[in-house]
Amino acid sequence: MSQETILRIAVQKSGRLSEDSIQLLKECGIDLRNVKDRLRTVSENFPLEVFFLRDDDIPEYVEDGVADIGIVGQNVLAFPSLCPMKM
Repeated sequence: MSQETILRIAVQKSGRLSEDSIQLLKECGIDLRNVKDRLRTVSENFPLEVFFLRDDDIPEYVEDGVADIGIVGQNVLAFPSLCPMKM
């Protein structure tokens, strides 16, 4: 599978949204393994790579194109200098 066909998502490695983000992906039917104490993991059944990052680093990974999307809290969105795009 080529790099262009893999969706890359950045989520918090710890904190309030970490477990909820992983649970959301699992509820969507995405099989993730080895999510504890890892920088990244890939799905077993979907072309998906998940990066586990500090919440402040997620917008930069998206802006730099390392991740396609990121899951962040409102605290990060409240500071435009930390988030390249607002929804």
